[in-house]
Amino acid sequence: MKKLKIFALLFLCLLVLANGISVEAAEEERYGGTLIFPLAYGSPGYLDPAEVTRVEGEIITSNIFDRLVRIDPETLTPVPLIAESWDVSDDGLEYTFYLHEGIKFHDGSELTASDVKFSFERVMNPDESLNTDLLHNVEGAREFRDGESDYISGIEVINDYEIKLTLESLDVDFLLTVARRGSEIVPEEAVTELGDDFSDYLIGSGPFKFVSWIEGAAAELEAFDDYFRGRPYLDRLIFRDMEEAAARVPSFLAEEIDFDIVFPAQFEIYAEDPVHGDNMVIVPELWTRHVHFNLEVEKLQDKRVRQAFNYAVDKELIIDRLVDGMAFPATGWLPESSPGFNPDLVGYDYDPEKAASLMEEAGYSPDNPLELEIFGTTSPHFGVPIIEAMTPFLEEVGFDITPVQMEGATISDYRMVGDFEAYIQSHGGEISPVEYLRKHFWSGLSRSEGRWSMYENPEFDEYIELAMRTIDEEERLEYVHRAEEIIVEDAPVFFYNYSQAVGVFQPWVHGIVENPLELSLQPFENIWVDDSSPRK
Repeated sequence: MKKLKIFALLFLCLLVLANGISVEAAEEERYGGTLIFPLAYGSPGYLDPAEVTRVEGEIITSNIFDRLVRIDPETLTPVPLIAESWDVSDDGLEYTFYLHEGIKFHDGSELTASDVKFSFERVMNPDESLNTDLLHNVEGAREFRDGESDYISGIEVINDYEIKLTLESLDVDFLLTVARRGSEIVPEEAVTELGDDFSDYLIGSGPFKFVSWIEGAAAELEAFDDYFRGRPYLDRLIFRDMEEAAARVPSFLAEEIDFDIVFPAQFEIYAEDPVHGDNMVIVPELWTRHVHFNLEVEKLQDKRVRQAFNYAVDKELIIDRLVDGMAFPATGWLPESSPGFNPDLVGYDYDPEKAASLMEEAGYSPDNPLELEIFGTTSPHFGVPIIEAMTPFLEEVGFDITPVQMEGATISDYRMVGDFEAYIQSHGGEISPVEYLRKHFWSGLSRSEGRWSMYENPEFDEYIELAMRTIDEEERLEYVHRAEEIIVEDAPVFFYNYSQAVGVFQPWVHGIVENPLELSLQPFENIWVDDSSPRK
């Protein structure tokens, strides 16, 4: 087993240099068949792209809808999708997108620039969207969101296949923004006609058409023959809700599902299997696992309490024992796979004496503990099992921890309205280090827009705003590093670990890629199954 771990780490180093490379040599593709893919993180909660805030939903909706641009998992750069090209003005404030002509929605209607404008205004409308921060820097977007305008002035339809977006201030990551979750293009006519019933039909322009969704069970999609980039190989794509690893493993071994996200307890089962051991993929993802504190809760407003939490837990021991070494202890918010990772950042070492001293200064001790309720899912990576493992360390320095198990979608509902003290989860999937910091900690955002902790520090705001406006990469990185240092000092979260994802696929499955954005976000339109598949 130790040899396997060493091999995995060596393999991991190679993957960092070659993110997104296909895990197999090219073979002759075939059309047809069904792929059954488990949702290992739980139910998506929503499938209307304007309401999808979690990766569980994006795994499905990214196949039904397309965006102006997409992220190439190999290079982590924006590449054309609905927009075949674009121009940026000399001052960096105007983005003109030129759309592919003849793109069809699943209902047969043609996608035009009017649909893009409609989709962007819809996602900025708080009556219809949970992603109203998406276009925060487009001229007039905030006025529209706040009900002060009937349209977004910075979005101009030039003709059916040309649209211009004007920014309020320089944002060198704007192409990444229009490739993010929430930027999917929907058909104006169908959404207007269907209203609230649109979520029952989910008409997009992506490679697969929506067939059905039974929440808590499965979502079924079918190939879209008229997809503008070519019909996908698969006939059907089924996403099965399977959060429990104990259910996924026997299902995978019985050939009932075609892929599995491998949790630590299952790693050895697959790695030592003579067939499946050769069909594993390991990738460091752009995700940080953490405990998020609600700073509107009075007892958590004392920085010493939050710092004590970070000093109290032996992260390396928990990662080694419960995560089988398949993660990296976090020093800060930006993971090692991020272009903004700071190898010189000083985080929180395991120091129970320091933790106890800080708690004593704040007025707490094991005899007079601070009671803290922490929400979590069943995930063995970042759920209640991890909180339970942390609890003895935390009790030793003056915390009284109550883990509360619930579904991920329920946690999202609670955090949206601030009805929580703390929760353990994983956030990420952002290429831009500026955006990854901004979207969770910049005071210009509301809670519903992603600032779940309601953290506020003018010095952090100053540095992240400088980074947002700076073109020079070296100077920009300096601002990012300074902003992250402030975050680490203030500790609005417990910095737990950086994700290393492991997946296993059946031998008849071809086209799986190592996507650091999220291993479950696969290019399903390019995946195919050979004749040995039981679902060919």
